[in-house]
Amino acid sequence: MATETKREGNLEAPTRHPIDWKNPEYYDEEKLNAELERVFDICHGCRRCLSLCHSFPTLFDLIDDSETMEVDGVAKEDYVKVVDEC
Repeated sequence: MATETKREGNLEAPTRHPIDWKNPEYYDEEKLNAELERVFDICHGCRRCLSLCHSFPTLFDLIDDSETMEVDGVAKEDYVKVVDEC
């Protein structure tokens, strides 16, 4: 019997993981910025969601206008501009 593997684009409902909002680390701005940078880098490498949400053009404009044209060139203070659009 073949085992079925999960793949992109399946029809199953997504798994919702609990958010540990009572943990002090949840409110650690440095950790939040590190996670945002990680996710923004993935988005920058793909850019397929451009038309789905206003946050993506905001993110890509910040990246494209930065000195490095990479996520590391975007000021951490500007991350809120992306999050506010979400």
